[in-house]
Amino acid sequence: MRFVVAGGSLCVLGALLELWAVLELGWRRGLDLTDAPPDAALPRLVFRGPFRWVRHPQSLGLLLILGGTAVASRSPAMWLVAIAVGALVVATALRHDRELARECGAAYERYRAAVPLLVPWRR
Repeated sequence: MRFVVAGGSLCVLGALLELWAVLELGWRRGLDLTDAPPDAALPRLVFRGPFRWVRHPQSLGLLLILGGTAVASRSPAMWLVAIAVGALVVATALRHDRELARECGAAYERYRAAVPLLVPWRR
């Protein structure tokens, strides 16, 4: 029972983090329907909300959901799926990070230096 509670808690935390990121980005950007800001006057980069703590909060949210599902299920097969999909999520975050650095230049490099990729307490 405690594995289900722990795993469910991780899933809820991941889902809330995903939702918070989408709310900060605007739903069209948050769901990758467009990379443009909702208003042309707004900057392309977002530094508020969960983006103050990690550069890719949606990826972190998905990793928490995958981990929570694996913990709750206690299934070796689910652990393998979580690890494989988690590796893809991290690879995608790294690729997106490189693209943003190339597109946004010095502003993103300063952000990169100040905010960790996925783990909030690591700089």
